[in-house]
Amino acid sequence: MKAESTIELAPGFKISRVITGLWQVADLERDGNQIDQEAAAQAMKQYFDAGLTTFDMADHYGSAEDIAGLFDNKYAKGKSQLFTKWVPTPGQVTKAQVREAVQRALKRLRTEQINLMQFHAWNYADPSWLDCLYWLQELKAEGLIQCLGLPILTRHICALY
Repeated sequence: MKAESTIELAPGFKISRVITGLWQVADLERDGNQIDQEAAAQAMKQYFDAGLTTFDMADHYGSAEDIAGLFDNKYAKGKSQLFTKWVPTPGQVTKAQVREAVQRALKRLRTEQINLMQFHAWNYADPSWLDCLYWLQELKAEGLIQCLGLPILTRHICALY
């Protein structure tokens, strides 16, 4: 029996069983050296062609969102899934800042809808993170976000809705 290559995380939301992360891009850019975005996008195609079609990144992973957007637009033709994270700076965040963060990710990913926006707060003991989540939900209702993810406790497991 052949193993299923996808898994359903939420009703109607299937992803690759293996997710390719782009956190390495942040490490390469910390000293100011930029990586070749075209070469990186081409490298992603090898994963895609092997059936690994889901990619994970974050707003703070250097140019990872730009590379993924280039890859999806040029090589995957919109058939990959691009997950990103938004990690706002500690402190109060406004509704406008939430929208700006989502719009920035949409632009960098070259898409009209983020497949999965994972929200991480620095301090969950400060209830202001709930405002961010509420405003992200409004943007989801607008169609800018397909699914929202939120860490459960301190684990790297996300609750999707």
